[in-house]
Amino acid sequence: MVKPTYYLIKVKEIKDNVYILENGNLRAVLAVPGVNIELMNEEDQNMLLSQFKSLLDGLDFPLQIFVYSRYENLDNYLKLIQARYEEETNPLIKFQIDEYIKFLEDYLENHKVMRKMFFVIVPYDTATSEIPLPIAQKVPQAESYQEMLFHLETRVDYVTQILSNMGLMPVRLNNLELLELLFECYNPTLRYGQIPKQIIEKLTEFLG
Repeated sequence: MVKPTYYLIKVKEIKDNVYILENGNLRAVLAVPGVNIELMNEEDQNMLLSQFKSLLDGLDFPLQIFVYSRYENLDNYLKLIQARYEEETNPLIKFQIDEYIKFLEDYLENHKVMRKMFFVIVPYDTATSEIPLPIAQKVPQAESYQEMLFHLETRVDYVTQILSNMGLMPVRLNNLELLELLFECYNPTLRYGQIPKQIIEKLTEFLG
């Protein structure tokens, strides 16, 4: 029997801007803007690569880099252009704005415009999560949730500082954003930022 998709989701709870997994491990997520290194001069390229190497060399824990593409949502942009059209009094400029709106609408209807998203996932695992059962009697006392959270936040601060020094300016996802990210990952046909309002309300209720 085929199991429902939610069986694949190993997140038990979301709180304190953290994914809490079924095995008790914690995950924080940083959204990081993309950089086109090909547009940089050689000096800037070398500096960025050197800083990234320093980040990797300084780690004593694993990082996961998550990249995925979503259909772009330009509804808000179109509304902004439409409002500009309605405010314009110059007939020539008004005509040009109208033609631009028609072009965008036609282009979006006939082309798949994608938005690439970049995330850095910072983990903290329980001391017992990777220990084989035969030596379970030797396992040290399990850490409390608050102790684990403290260590995770220390890691997040370190990664955030290094990425900021690289000019990338990461943004920590909050509880609702973490929930939305999960929802969007398992509903790829939705355009970015187009989760139905009733779903947003349900997600908010879930977070309590």
